[in-house]
Parts: sequence; C-alpha cells; structure tokens
Amino acid sequence: MSPEERATLEGKVERHRRRGELSEAWAALTALSEAFPEEEGLKQRLRQLEESLEPSEWRRVTLAKAEPSGVHKSPMHYAEGLAAAGKYTEAIEIYRALLDERPDWELVKERLGELFQLAQVAQARRPTVDRAGVLEHLLERINARRRP
Repeated sequence: MSPEERATLEGKVERHRRRGELSEAWAALTALSEAFPEEEGLKQRLRQLEESLEPSEWRRVTLAKAEPSGVHKSPMHYAEGLAAAGKYTEAIEIYRALLDERPDWELVKERLGELFQLAQVAQARRPTVDRAGVLEHLLERINARRRP
C-alpha cells in the first residue's frame, strides 16, 4: 500500500467515524491494521473503536462487514457502483472492455443494453443549465454577504 493510499484510507476511517458509519470505519481500520501489522498504533485505534461500541452496535458492525469505500471485488462490481451513482458512460466503458475480453458473456451483453437505455433516459431528463449565469449569481451572493 502506497503512502497516498494509506493517507486516503486513514482519512476515510476518520470521516466514517465522524459520520457515525461505524461498520465502514471498522472495516477500513481493519484493512489498515492488516496492511500494516507491525504498527501498534493502528491496532490500538482498532481496539479503542471496538471497545467504544455498544453490544448492539458491535453486532451490526460485524454482521455488515462493509468494505472500505473504493475497494471493489471486480471490474463489474466497480461498474455497478458507477451506474448506481448515475455515471452510465463510465460504467458502459467498463462493460465494453469486459465484453471485449469475453464476447460470449451474455450477462454483460444484457447489462450493457440496460445501461444504454438508462443513459438515454437520463440524458433526456437532464436540463440544460446556464453555468455562467449560475456562477455569476453565486458570486454576487457571496460578495453581498461580505459587505457590512
């Protein structure tokens, strides 16, 4: 794990903890602790988190076994995450790459068709926005707040 990846994961642990997303915080901290088994500080933070949990919270955390954000089991899993976030174009690219690897994969063909339909529907509903006008309006509001 690179120092950047570690810093990102530690940031996610803290963010999840602040938000009360205990299963996600526990999963991310566990991943960090497993990646760096020699570091006592991580083990101690994990123990403190586990000790601070009520029994009902602990059951929920251990049953959930949530993955840290950004960790995906497969390219298809990642594509589904993108599709769920409304990023159909990126998901379609991943499914096309999967189809290039295995042209006979019926599940990928079927999902690719569904994503094309979702992308068309989403594009039709997306209103055009005058971004320059919106930005100008926001800047005016900010400037108005700064004035005494």
